[in-house]
Amino acid sequence: MFPQIRVREDDRDCQRYLWFSPEGNLKEFRMSSLIFGASASPFTAIYIKNRNAKDFQDQYPEAAKSIIQDHYMDDFLGSVDCPEEAARLAADVLHVHAQCGFEMRSWVSNVPEALKYIPAHLHKEGTGNIDLNLDGAQVKSDVRVLGLHWNPQDDTFNFKVDVDPPLPSKFTKRQVLRDLMRIYDPLGFLQPKVTKGKILFQRTWRLVDSWDVPLPCSERAQWDEWYRDIKSVNACKVPRAYKVFSTFVTQELHVFTDASELAYACVAYWRFVFKDGTTHLAFIASKSRVAPLKPASIPRLELQAALLGVRLAQTICAEHRGHASRRVFWSDSKTVLAWIRSDSRKYKAFVSHRLGEIAEQTQVNEWRWVPSALNVADDATRLCTSSERWWHGPSFLREQEEDWPQPNATQNTCPENELELRPREKVQSVNYIFLSAERFSNWRRLLRVAARVFQFTRLLRDREARSADTLRSCGLRPLLACDVRNAEGFLLKQAQRDAFTEELTCIQLGKDLPKRSRLRNLDPRLAEDGFLRACGRISTVAAAPDVRNPIILDGRHPTVRLLITDHHVKAMHGHNETVVNQLRQKYAILHLRPTVRYIAAKCHSCRNRKAQPATPPTGDLPEERLQHHHQPFSFVGLDYFGPLEVTVKRSREKRYVALFTCLVTRAIHLEVVGSLTADSAIMAIRRLIARRGCPTKIVSDNGTAFTGASRLLKEAWMEVEHTKVREFAASKQIEWQFIPPAAPSMGGAWERLVRSVKRCLSVVLREKAPKEEILITLLAEIEYLINSRPLTHVPVTHEDEPALTPNHFLLRANATLPTPESSDRDLICRLGWKKAVRLADEFWTRWVKEYLPNLVPRGPSRETNNVKVGDIVFICDGNLPRGVWPRGRVVQVFPGKDGVVRVADVRTSAGVLRRPARKLAKLDLSP
Repeated sequence: MFPQIRVREDDRDCQRYLWFSPEGNLKEFRMSSLIFGASASPFTAIYIKNRNAKDFQDQYPEAAKSIIQDHYMDDFLGSVDCPEEAARLAADVLHVHAQCGFEMRSWVSNVPEALKYIPAHLHKEGTGNIDLNLDGAQVKSDVRVLGLHWNPQDDTFNFKVDVDPPLPSKFTKRQVLRDLMRIYDPLGFLQPKVTKGKILFQRTWRLVDSWDVPLPCSERAQWDEWYRDIKSVNACKVPRAYKVFSTFVTQELHVFTDASELAYACVAYWRFVFKDGTTHLAFIASKSRVAPLKPASIPRLELQAALLGVRLAQTICAEHRGHASRRVFWSDSKTVLAWIRSDSRKYKAFVSHRLGEIAEQTQVNEWRWVPSALNVADDATRLCTSSERWWHGPSFLREQEEDWPQPNATQNTCPENELELRPREKVQSVNYIFLSAERFSNWRRLLRVAARVFQFTRLLRDREARSADTLRSCGLRPLLACDVRNAEGFLLKQAQRDAFTEELTCIQLGKDLPKRSRLRNLDPRLAEDGFLRACGRISTVAAAPDVRNPIILDGRHPTVRLLITDHHVKAMHGHNETVVNQLRQKYAILHLRPTVRYIAAKCHSCRNRKAQPATPPTGDLPEERLQHHHQPFSFVGLDYFGPLEVTVKRSREKRYVALFTCLVTRAIHLEVVGSLTADSAIMAIRRLIARRGCPTKIVSDNGTAFTGASRLLKEAWMEVEHTKVREFAASKQIEWQFIPPAAPSMGGAWERLVRSVKRCLSVVLREKAPKEEILITLLAEIEYLINSRPLTHVPVTHEDEPALTPNHFLLRANATLPTPESSDRDLICRLGWKKAVRLADEFWTRWVKEYLPNLVPRGPSRETNNVKVGDIVFICDGNLPRGVWPRGRVVQVFPGKDGVVRVADVRTSAGVLRRPARKLAKLDLSP
């Protein structure tokens, strides 16, 4: 329907959209017709449909009127008295719609000859076997008409309710409401059964708070009965047509209203009277409401039902073409009928406002009284199963009017003092828990609240104490031991009733326990104190009664879990077996050990006490480790180790060793420094530059000497007097990068080499305090030895190419090209330079082919949750006990290129500290 209606050129800009072509180009288009989803499309389509019908109103008046009144969007529902008129109307409607470009499809009728002017391809699928020669057309399946199931063959409405009782674990408020809402009944054919479900759901709403908690077993029987009752309607049929095809004299509208303590409802019928005096009743519609949760009197509910019936009658008269010659409203409440015939202004606002609306829409003589037994609306206000009279109407309406129930509203009187009497309340025993353990965080709080309830009831019984003191004069009384003892007993007995309902019933009736019972091995008995106790084989032992006959509990009950949690806290969050041993002194708890383990695993104190940092997955190597074809020591890692004692004259002094390692070739350079000052660090770097060249980047940890050297080095570059040197220094300025504090794993490139140097010193250095000259010599030899270590696989035979070592890049050793013999000095230099370049290229090629693949493997991947800003963490420190680890809040994170956070800033009482993520243990603060 929408695509057939074009939009004006000026309005098409409101329907612009973007289109990505297969070539990847972004194009802009406009919809030229109405689109689905636009709020204005339905209104515009209906306007065009009606406008087209008005254009043909002079030629096809009946079709135009039917198009305007009998359409619901693109669905057409028409009804006439004879087949010929129906065939003509269908053809005219089809023709009028065709003039506007609308083609009506899926035509179906309860009389096959009504479609004889409609082409066969426009008939609804499944009705193509209709014989236009009227030799017995049949329709095989039901048709959906605005959500209802209609069988054109017998012209009846059918019902298809497919709801089954849920499993016990799924028997929740959410499930029963879902099943109740699946029943689509806009006209109220099934109102008695639907209202029964609503009443049951309202009762369920009062009993259970949570949506997904299984409902009590006491509610299961009535719900099962409702499920069986609602499925029985699948075999029922309700006539679609109001009346038979004969001329009637009068058409009366009868509306019945009624209310009970559970619900109020109304139902409407047509009553046709024919010339021969016979009558015919037809169901029209019904409405019902459950009684509000706030208690209301029966007369007020009856008044609500009367108002609901008046509103239903107004809707029926407005939506039907044929007007009722007479309206009759039936009620079995003499109080409401007395209110209607009296002045509404003398009543309270609730009654007065509703009587005013009823007086505006009805006349007093339209109201009549009906006995409760004959009131059809009563079927939709109670939990009883409705009868057949709901669809066919009350039997007395088929009789003559003089046989109807008497007296009518004008003949009834009602004393003024009985107009708003409250209904007699029925005493009903309700089993409910006045204290829900799920609403309390610990056992002591639950026990204290329950004890206050028992204290309150005890004080109410103590009339002398109640008359002597008041709450204002005596204040809050302290709890007595008897109150706490009674509260504990009540809570545990309530837990037993919830967990062992079937077993308690069998024991009280003197029956044997079911074979599937969980308590068969405990030989349960109901003790004198009301507890369900286990009677084992130690009843004669000289021990406490609770040890001989412990109280049986279910560890999965919320109250018992609070009790176990309290013992867990009393045991100072100790071993689970300690808690189990304490509980078994008094209780026989099912699933005890699993429950204790579960509670210990969920305990915040235990989880925070045992919190471990999550190690992030191994990241990619930094770029400076992979920069090949650069001069060695262009990217340097720096670290100190020591101190080492040396002998200077007759005294001993401390010396430190600065280890420089090329992050690419893994070569090392060792320098002896005299102290940990920034000046000593700068002089060691200057010696490195003089021997190995100027590095582009230096990476180190956060040592005090290094941080100071980084600052002084930047200042030193600016103090150089020579302009060319300053310009060179500015273009080659060293970048100094620090790894996060307390993260030695991030400096593994030099930490591993420090270990190798220390191992060589421990073997070679035999004197405790050698002379400084000896130490420098040893370090030079160790430097050469470590730089000679193989970086790649060591060959097995001498024919294979030797392994690649750092010295290949430093000394250009193992040259295979012969030295040229020539007297020309410049030629020799050029050839030597070319040889050196070729050697360097050869070594770098081998580095890429042989050494670089060894860096590809990554450690096992671990899925960890990144620390986030706002997380509360422990900062793990191996030098401190766990109990004194600093605690802080993450204020900033530094994710890598892969999105994994490996460094974070943590605000503590000592300030903001930057630490690696593997040293941060996240605390559990969830409720």
